Amino acid sequence: MSQLEAISEVIDGKQYDMYMLEPLTSHDLFMDVVKMVGPTLGPIFDAAFAGRGSAEGLEDLLEREIGPDFFSNATTKLFGAIDKAVLNKVIAEFRKVTLVDGVELNKTFDVHFKGEIHNMYKWLLFGMKAQWGKSFSALVSGVMTQGAKTMAKKKKESQSQTTLLKTGSNGG
Repeated sequence: MSQLEAISEVIDGKQYDMYMLEPLTSHDLFMDVVKMVGPTLGPIFDAAFAGRGSAEGLEDLLEREIGPDFFSNATTKLFGAIDKAVLNKVIAEFRKVTLVDGVELNKTFDVHFKGEIHNMYKWLLFGMKAQWGKSFSALVSGVMTQGAKTMAKKKKESQSQTTLLKTGSNGG
C-alpha cells in the first residue's frame, strides 16, 4: 500500500479514510504518545514475559509476531495514562487527514461526533493503528527482544553459578 493511499475502516456504518500524516508531524506525535504511555508499559511487558523462563519459551517469544489486536489491547489498558493535551493534539492532526463518507472530517468534526463520543474513540484507535501500528509494533518487538535476551543472559549466568557451586562442592 502506498503511503499516499488512504487506509479505510468502517465504523458504525460510516466509511473513514485516513491519509498518512507528514513524517515529522507523525514522528513528533508518536513520541508524545510513547512518552505519555511509556511508564505504564511495564505491566504489559511483564505479562508478555510471564511463564517464559525456559529456553524454549524465550525462543518462542523471540519468534512471536505481535498480533493485530495487541495495539488495541495495549491502548485500552493504557487509557488511564492519557494526557488530555497530547490526546487533543493527536485528534487535531488526525481529523485533518480523515474523510468520512467522502467529506473532510475537519469541517464536520463537532457535528459528526456530537453524541457519538464512543465512535470518536473508535476512530482515534483506528487512526493510531493506521498511523503508528507498524512503528509501535517495531518498538514493542525491539523492547521484547531485548528483554528476552536479558532474561536468557540471566538464566545462563544463573546456570553457570549453579554449575560452579556444584563443581566446587564436589571437588572439595
